[in-house]
Amino acid sequence: MSSHTRKILLTLVVLSAWLVFMTPQAGNSTPYGQVTEMRIHASPENWGGACPVTINFNGFIRVDGPNTVVYGIFRSDGAKGEGPQTLHFAAAGSKAVHFTWRLGEPGMNFNGWAQIGSGNMRSDRAEFHLHCRR
Repeated sequence: MSSHTRKILLTLVVLSAWLVFMTPQAGNSTPYGQVTEMRIHASPENWGGACPVTINFNGFIRVDGPNTVVYGIFRSDGAKGEGPQTLHFAAAGSKAVHFTWRLGEPGMNFNGWAQIGSGNMRSDRAEFHLHCRR
């Protein structure tokens, strides 16, 4: 084998080793975290009293790494809540989500829900029931 052929062969071996050891492995190739969980609940869940009443929704969004999550609020009356909301995550973790919905009038009975969502992920529906006094 000539010295030129050996140099080419050595260069190919070094290049192959570099590609094997320097290529990101599956699961490590994205620089951004993913949303892993969304939860929301309503309070009060069952209201019987004077109306209008304010229903509070509290929950969280969890990610597995740095990310900016834009999420929306969806309600049973078809409204979209307060418009797109943004949470910035410097690392993996959870951040609180809070919003309110004021509704009801004397004599009204209403079963409603709200949920949050981002991309193709949605939280469970936070259901509530109103029984407004006359």
